[in-house]
Amino acid sequence: MFRWVPSFLQRVFVSWESLERKAVVGRLRRAGHEIHPSVSFGRRVHIDVHEGGRIQIGAGVQILQDSWLIVECKDEMDIGENVFISQHCTVSGSVRIGKDTLIAGFVSIIDAHHTFKSTDIPIREQGGVKRPICIGKDVWIGTMSVVLAGVTIGDGAVIGANTTVTHDIPPRAIAVGCPARIVGWRGGT
Repeated sequence: MFRWVPSFLQRVFVSWESLERKAVVGRLRRAGHEIHPSVSFGRRVHIDVHEGGRIQIGAGVQILQDSWLIVECKDEMDIGENVFISQHCTVSGSVRIGKDTLIAGFVSIIDAHHTFKSTDIPIREQGGVKRPICIGKDVWIGTMSVVLAGVTIGDGAVIGANTTVTHDIPPRAIAVGCPARIVGWRGGT
């Protein structure tokens, strides 16, 4: 259902959201996290840093609307300079993203997965495994891709739309599919 909101109220909502975001970023900085002043946040970006976690966001980073950054206890998230994270993305856990990387909309980058071996215990009670993710510099991750726990994506790699990355991708590789498979190389090699 569409509901019209007068333009002056839209400005009030945007202003309130902007003030709230500044307060959250200010609290994170005072707690020792590094968020460069030039970082640009879209509307409804959610930053959730649990006690004992650490986040660092470099200069020139852009994070578009409705994206989530989640850092749990003992996690370290490092987003390098000039990284672009499009709308509706989730980056969760111990994740390092190299500078100049592009992440298209609706991408999930999550450093954990559930254990499900036993059929006698519900999956939600079996715990899980966390392994850090490392994404190199100048990487492009296409729309609706998923990057799973423990993966390293090398510098200059391209991950095609709708790709599920379950294993390491070497530098300059072009990977597509579910699971990801290498179909070419940037630079013609």
